Amino acid sequence: MIDFTHPAWQTFAQQLLAQDMVSVRDRNLQPLIGLLRSHQLLLSLGAHQYQLTPAGRRYLQRELTLAKLSVAPPSPEEWIHAQGWQLKERVNQRVLAALYRKDEQPFSTAEQIDFEDKGISLCGDGLLRLRASHPFSLFLQGGQLLDAAPWLQGLGEISLPERSLARLGKLIWPGQEPVRVITTDSLGIFTELVMPKDSILVWGDREAPHLLMPLLAALPLGVSWHHITSLDPAGAARVQALAARIARPASWWLPRDLAPFMTHYGSPLAGARAWEPSVLPRAFRSACHLLIAARQGLSAEAMALASSWDAVSG
Repeated sequence: MIDFTHPAWQTFAQQLLAQDMVSVRDRNLQPLIGLLRSHQLLLSLGAHQYQLTPAGRRYLQRELTLAKLSVAPPSPEEWIHAQGWQLKERVNQRVLAALYRKDEQPFSTAEQIDFEDKGISLCGDGLLRLRASHPFSLFLQGGQLLDAAPWLQGLGEISLPERSLARLGKLIWPGQEPVRVITTDSLGIFTELVMPKDSILVWGDREAPHLLMPLLAALPLGVSWHHITSLDPAGAARVQALAARIARPASWWLPRDLAPFMTHYGSPLAGARAWEPSVLPRAFRSACHLLIAARQGLSAEAMALASSWDAVSG
């Protein structure tokens, strides 16, 4: 067997594959030439000219591939196992990207499915932050009941990590259940909004809308849902996409007296995206007609101190 990991021999083999005829005067290559000729893999055309036979071409292609594989670094999975590491069922997606790619580029859907087939789920390790007008308890799978009242009273909010959301069963109120859940992607709104009566307020990253699914499923039946975000084309699209994801009608939680905010704080739309009134619910178009007509947007934070709010649904 010829060792084509040898740099000079590998270069010669690549030349033979790339050219119809190769001129060779290097004496160091004569042992290799002799081996190839003796096995009828190489033809001598005279004057130090050589040409591969069809069998020789197949042979060199195979041997160069094997040589490349023999010196290739181990796959990420092989290397991880060689260190004796065991990946958990849920792995932080940035850690997994660093181990498999040496960067933090997101994995494609096909790659995620491949990981799931290996028993590994990617986890963004995001969280939801909750405020509530009345204290409640969290019932987790396995029968564990956690009283959220001390956290709500002491800190004003509680946080639910993504990994805990998978175990969330129910949110239980000892007395009056909430009438509505208000979600937002604005930290300013979450921290400054005066809590409406009989409500629960939830902040979640706009890049991780899937985190809301287990929380909404854990709420009592009949709780209405509304969202607060920037009043611009991208914000409207986010609310409609979120509504489709959770299978509820699109609904905005807006100041009752919205006109002064639009007049005073409306600003030109950023980027190339413009309002498309035809895709907006009629009630929302009516509420935001000043912004739409002026081709403006309004940040969620500018509305944070409004004293009176109401739902605007499709």
